[in-house]
Amino acid sequence: MEDEQKLNLLRLAINNASDFEEAKAYASFIMGDRSPIATCAPRADEGDGRTKAVKGGGVYIVTKGLPPVPFGAVGVVHNPEKFDVMVRYHGHEWIVEKHDVSENEISLLKPGANVIVNSPFYKSEIEALVNFDMESCTDHLRKSGLYFKLDDDLYIPTVGQLAAMYLWREELNKALEMVGGAPMKESRYWSSNEIRPVNIWLVTFDAGCAFSWGGSSGQAFVRPCRTIELKKK
Repeated sequence: MEDEQKLNLLRLAINNASDFEEAKAYASFIMGDRSPIATCAPRADEGDGRTKAVKGGGVYIVTKGLPPVPFGAVGVVHNPEKFDVMVRYHGHEWIVEKHDVSENEISLLKPGANVIVNSPFYKSEIEALVNFDMESCTDHLRKSGLYFKLDDDLYIPTVGQLAAMYLWREELNKALEMVGGAPMKESRYWSSNEIRPVNIWLVTFDAGCAFSWGGSSGQAFVRPCRTIELKKK
């Protein structure tokens, strides 16, 4: 990292820190000493090797203006409200929101949702598994008529994203709890991928499989996600 980049990050760290000790921790991290959010040695329970299957993939703890830190290197998070959980998979990165849209299973689409007979958004299971465009897919569902209110900067993850989240579910759940969030439930979650009009793909976080269901008649949980722009080194 160039000196000018370090200086800019130091300015951001000072602006974001809540006290002198936190500012010092950020500064140590930027200068290469240690993580600003780890107060103990790297974790010993780094999972069962799933994260090693994909180079550069896994679960990360992130905060505005600083590079992501692998969850396995984090011991304790101070001021958890300032941090989020990011998942990285094959070059794709997204923030997992800390809570589901609702504590209960809900329908995805309103009754009588707008139906489009032929659409490029209709995906087979294999096509959905390699789709990571949650923005376009969610916007298409918004036009059809979502059953619930979803902020403009929130999106419903695709099957591909949910599959990655399932792959690292143990680390993801621990990371979510670390930043003050709720773990993913061992149940079914709506994706933003459609197989045909008003039929939506779901991913189960108990059995680890995908299946389709009526978006207006079926019910499942929704865990929104957000996009992220990381500062390049």
